[in-house]
Amino acid sequence: MKRLFLILLSLALNINIAFSAVVNIDLDEMIQVGLIHNQDIKIKRLELGIAEKDIKIANRLQNPQIQSNVFVGNVALGNCSQAGLSLPIEVLKRGLRKKTAQEKYSIKETELKQFEHNFKLQIMQAYFDVLYAKSVYQIQEERLKLFKSLVQITTDRPKHSSYEIDNLKADIQYATQKIAVNRAHSDMLAKQFELNKILNTGIEEIMYDTKESSLLEEDWKFLSFKIPDYDFLERTALKYSYMIKLSELDINKSNLELKQAHHQRIPDVNLAGGYAWQYHKQVNPHYGGAFIGLGMDMPILYNFTPDIQKAELFLKRSKANKKAYEYQLKYELKKDYNVFKYSAQNLEFSKEILADSRKIVELSTKRYIDAKNNYSDLIVNANAHQEVLTQYLSIISRHFYSYLELMQDIGHDILIEEEVL
Repeated sequence: MKRLFLILLSLALNINIAFSAVVNIDLDEMIQVGLIHNQDIKIKRLELGIAEKDIKIANRLQNPQIQSNVFVGNVALGNCSQAGLSLPIEVLKRGLRKKTAQEKYSIKETELKQFEHNFKLQIMQAYFDVLYAKSVYQIQEERLKLFKSLVQITTDRPKHSSYEIDNLKADIQYATQKIAVNRAHSDMLAKQFELNKILNTGIEEIMYDTKESSLLEEDWKFLSFKIPDYDFLERTALKYSYMIKLSELDINKSNLELKQAHHQRIPDVNLAGGYAWQYHKQVNPHYGGAFIGLGMDMPILYNFTPDIQKAELFLKRSKANKKAYEYQLKYELKKDYNVFKYSAQNLEFSKEILADSRKIVELSTKRYIDAKNNYSDLIVNANAHQEVLTQYLSIISRHFYSYLELMQDIGHDILIEEEVL
């Protein structure tokens, strides 16, 4: 059942690819495509535009009100009618409200940069996963060629007591390897679609793919990157990390909100003015003049103490969050830095093992052709080489993921810059 599912998935993916133009680009170009066309980033930029409008909204002035008090009929005799405007005036509140909105805009702007940074890491991981799947597919195809050649070798060998058994074994392993190749091909196609899903360009006519054919190529620059010493990484993280910048901005915002809470106790003023007139039988026909009025809020029944206390708690929480994050970040950096350092060493060891393993398979195949060893020895060496290749890819994967984890901890694009690599 599982085999049938993999075959159907492979066919479906091949059909979908047929309707799209495959464009092979390198990782840097892939990141740029994502930053320009990704739909989620476009949404984030719209949210930033909303935050920009909030600054103007926060800086608004109160609209004037039309007020009137007109007496009609006998009650108007001896009473004054009025008509005019009333203007509410906030005292020492509008400026703070605008500054708070500006801090919220800065937070949204930093969150967008952090989202773009994390998005780059997502693309890098997805790009790597495609190369990893291509490498597995390439290894399985090479292994298929080996078993195909073994079928030919066992068929052409001089007849002896075990040739028929060797030939049957080779046939079985060749057929089994075809299944492994199809599975690897299906996994590779799935990773390619996952990469384009993450890019989310909205362009259905184009399917992006890696420029490199596998991780076994020596010229992929992200297999030879260099990381600065730990002290440099820690200084960079504490200075440039988006999370720390967001913590600092949150503290600034909380400070402003605390000031706003205190300023709620300052009474607002209401100025009024207009025209007043009086109608009386003894006055022909009437007489009138201007009036002015003054109103003021009095924070007596509610003095905003809970609002102030709440803002103070938010400020304390913001400061505690920043301190806690910095404390944890240092340990996380040390952990990932050491993982990266030792994974780099393991990668060099694995390259040496891989070279020796390839040589063993070549010599073993030649010795079998020359009838100097049996078929079982050849298969043992071939399987051992398969394990070495699998281990090599696993070590490459761990090394690259440790690099991504470091960049995640640093929280800044500095490690993507070529001058640091």
